[in-house]
Amino acid sequence: MKTQTSYFSWHRVIQLYQYNAPWIKKQTIIYFLFSLVTALVYLLIPSQTIRMGIYSPCRTILLFMFIWAPVVFTKGGDTRIVDRLIPASALEKFLFYMSYLFIGVGLACYLCPWIAEKVSLEFDLYSVDSTDIITNERYVPGIFEWSNYLSTIAAMMTCFYFVISSQHNRVVKAYLISVGVSMFLSTLNTFYGVKEAIISGYKEAAGQGSPANEAEIAEMVSSALNDHLHFSIFALAVNIGFILLLMWLSYRSLYRRNL
Repeated sequence: MKTQTSYFSWHRVIQLYQYNAPWIKKQTIIYFLFSLVTALVYLLIPSQTIRMGIYSPCRTILLFMFIWAPVVFTKGGDTRIVDRLIPASALEKFLFYMSYLFIGVGLACYLCPWIAEKVSLEFDLYSVDSTDIITNERYVPGIFEWSNYLSTIAAMMTCFYFVISSQHNRVVKAYLISVGVSMFLSTLNTFYGVKEAIISGYKEAAGQGSPANEAEIAEMVSSALNDHLHFSIFALAVNIGFILLLMWLSYRSLYRRNL
């Protein structure tokens, strides 16, 4: 029978890992192998067109693998009654889940592609004008990148919440609602992508003899990014607030199940 705990114990966190190990080990290995293949595709295929044609879909698959990772805790059936008997507090369970999903799954999904992109960038620095690299970095605000990262985390937390809280059809709810959240949060940054496409088109036209001069193009780029910066800040705030809300709801669900 489950006993009440009044203090935090790393030993019980380790016991939670041992209890879930058969499932999460398989998931981690599968995720790592797929991410390794994705990284090798990026590094070894010489044709950029073919490389990106394979790499981009693989990155999308990795994104959904990360979002749907909490489904592993369904363990092929409903074992929540057994889970409640584990002598661990809600905080210990929450810490275990978050550590595995953010650190274990995060590294398994994204470490290899991140290394591959960094290695490729180091080689590209010798063949690409440094001025172009600086310009491109200036045109992509860091806040936009963070909004994308956080929208993926928010979708994953949505999946986790429905996995641990739903009484019926929790797997179906976790899959479908997390996809809906991912699509909704991703659209918060779509407007920026449209502007970038327009800006690129004007720049290309200018290079081919368009009447627009460099000063006009620079002013247009600056205006577009400044206009979108406020929207990106809003999107970032929405993502952060949504993640914090889901963490609180998830912890509350674990706490109630422990009573």
